[in-house]
Amino acid sequence: MSLRDEAHLDLIEIMNDEEHGGDLCTITSPAGVSHTFRVFGNDIHLAIDPGTGQYVTGRQSSISVLISELIAVGFDGIRGIADKTSRPWVVDTVDVNGIPGKFKVSESNPDNGAGLNTLFLELYESE
Repeated sequence: MSLRDEAHLDLIEIMNDEEHGGDLCTITSPAGVSHTFRVFGNDIHLAIDPGTGQYVTGRQSSISVLISELIAVGFDGIRGIADKTSRPWVVDTVDVNGIPGKFKVSESNPDNGAGLNTLFLELYESE
């Protein structure tokens, strides 16, 4: 077994540890099928403009989920859907303060080396 394979098995164990692992998150497909995953996420409301070094207001949210778990439930095709008339992939999370959030996937960035898919999110107002 390669070092990368061992690291991936460690990542699976870390993500799914019920006491110290990732946070629970529900992902819903455009077809309305939902599954719950353990994910690592962030939700940052303040950023630094790299050109000026000044703080700017902006929200950057993302989650990272194991690709193997997405494949296991048929969610390996997650992507941002630009067409405003189509239903997006939707992510329901709860932040560290217990405040729920509903987001849509704007971009999918799978890393097959690490076995994680980072989903970049934007706030979603369902109809």
